[in-house]
Amino acid sequence: MKRISLLIAAFCVSASLSAADRDSTSTAGWNFDLRTSVRAAAGTWDYLPFYARTGEEGILPLTSGGLLQLGATIDYTSKSGWFFKAEGDFAGSLSAVKPYSPQLATACIKRLYVSGGWKMLHMDLGIAPRQRELGDLSITGGNVIWSGNAPNMPGINLWSDWIYFEKGHWVGIRGNYAHYHMFDKRIVMGTMVHNKSLALKFALGRNVDFMLGLDHWAQWGGTSATYGKFNYSFKDYIRIVLGMSGGSGALQTDQLNALGNHLGREFVRFVWRNPVMTLTYQYDKPFEDGSGMRLQNYPDGVRSLHIALNKRDGLITDLMYEFANTTWQSGRRHDRPATEEEMEKQDPDDFWYGKVIVGGCDNYFNNGVYGGWTHYGRTIGCPLFIPAPPDENGICKSVLSTRFMAHHLGIKGNIYIPYTLKLTFSRYIGNYNNNDKDFFYDGPYNLALALDLNFDRFMGKLPLTLDMGLYADIGTVYKPSFGASLKFGFRKAFKKM
Repeated sequence: MKRISLLIAAFCVSASLSAADRDSTSTAGWNFDLRTSVRAAAGTWDYLPFYARTGEEGILPLTSGGLLQLGATIDYTSKSGWFFKAEGDFAGSLSAVKPYSPQLATACIKRLYVSGGWKMLHMDLGIAPRQRELGDLSITGGNVIWSGNAPNMPGINLWSDWIYFEKGHWVGIRGNYAHYHMFDKRIVMGTMVHNKSLALKFALGRNVDFMLGLDHWAQWGGTSATYGKFNYSFKDYIRIVLGMSGGSGALQTDQLNALGNHLGREFVRFVWRNPVMTLTYQYDKPFEDGSGMRLQNYPDGVRSLHIALNKRDGLITDLMYEFANTTWQSGRRHDRPATEEEMEKQDPDDFWYGKVIVGGCDNYFNNGVYGGWTHYGRTIGCPLFIPAPPDENGICKSVLSTRFMAHHLGIKGNIYIPYTLKLTFSRYIGNYNNNDKDFFYDGPYNLALALDLNFDRFMGKLPLTLDMGLYADIGTVYKPSFGASLKFGFRKAFKKM
C-alpha cells in the first residue's frame, strides 16, 4: 500500500500547480431545486425481485410497500470558478410484510451534505453520493467496490475532476482522500473507513483516451463484541493509510497481515469517440490483499463494454454488456506446507513456521474481524454479492456466496417514450470452504429482469414526473417472482443569474 500514498502525494502537488490553469465552464449564478416523489412497489413474494430493490443508494424497501422522498438542492458558481452546493434528501418507507425486520415503517437520510471548491478541486462534507462513471446501465456503475447500492456513509471527501498538465489535455490526473463513519448495527460498532484513489489519463490521439487507476479502502477502529474497543493512535492511523501491519498491541491477524480490513480495486479504461458513437471498455478488478494487487487473482473482475450512440432520440441510444467473474480469488489455497529447505530459513517462533503463504482464498468482501463489506445490510460493492440476512440483533455479519459468474445486458432507447431494459444472469458456486450441504454447492442461478418506462412527456409543461417499472426473478437463488412499481414525482427548478 505504500505506493498508493506516494501516488497521492504526487497528485496533491500536481493539483496545486495545475488547477489554476483550468477555466470554469459552469454557468455562474444561483440554482435551487425542490423535489418530492411517491413510489409504490408490489411483488408476488415476500421479497421484491432483484432490480425492484437494488440500487438507489440503498433506500428501496426489500418488500412490497411504499416510499416517500423529499429533497432540495441549492448551488452557486462564480465566474472565477468558486462553487458551493448543499443538498438534502430524506426518505420514509412503509412495508407490507416484515420477513426479517420487526419495523414496518422506517425513515432514513439519503443525502445531507455541503460541497464546495474551486475549479477542479472539491470537498464534500456529510452524507454525500459518489459518481457512477459508467451510469445506471452498469451493474456496478463502473466501480466494483462502491456501486451506489448501499446507503451513503457520513464523512469528508477531498477529490478532484480531471486535472491536465497542458492545454492539449494529453495527460490528466485525478484522485481523492476520504474518511467515513459507519453508524449501522455491525460486528464492530463505530467502524471507520479510510479511502484514497489515484487515476491517470492519457490521450492516444484526439478521439481515444486510456485511463488506469487504483482505489484503496480500509475499515478500522470501532468496538468489537469479541475483541473490545480498538484504541488506535495516530501512528496506527498512518499504518492504516500505508497498509502496514499492526504493532505489538494489535490483534495477531493484524500483526501478520495489515492493520484493519483492506480492500480495493484496480481498473483500466479505453474510450473511443467517433461521429457515430462513443465506445467505452473497462476492466475493473477487486483486491483483498497483496496477492490480488499482484494480479494473482486474475481473471477475476468486471469487464464492461458500453456503446453510446450520438443520436439520442433513436430506438436504441445505449448498449451495455458486462461480464463479472469472482470465481478464482487467487486460488484455492492460502498456504501450503513448507519444505525442509524452506523451514531452515524460517523463524521457529513465527506464526507461519512450517507453512508458505501462497495468497489464495481471498473471499471478497468478507473479513474475520469486521465482517462483510456492507452498510445497513446492503452490499457496498457490486450488488451481485448477496449479503447474509440480519441475525436476531439486526446485524448483517457477512456476504454469502462470493464466487459467481454473471452476464449483464443493458439497453436504453426510445419507443415513443424513453425506456431502460436490464437482464442479468448469474450463477453462484459459494466459497472455497463450502461442503455438499451448503445452499450454493450445486450452483444455483438467477435471471433478473427489469423494464423501466418514463412517461414525463404526457405531463406537458407541468413540473411532474411519472415512471413505471416491471421486474422479475427467474431461477433458484431467489424464489421466482414478479413485481411492478409506479413512481409519481414533483420537481421545480429555480435559477438566478
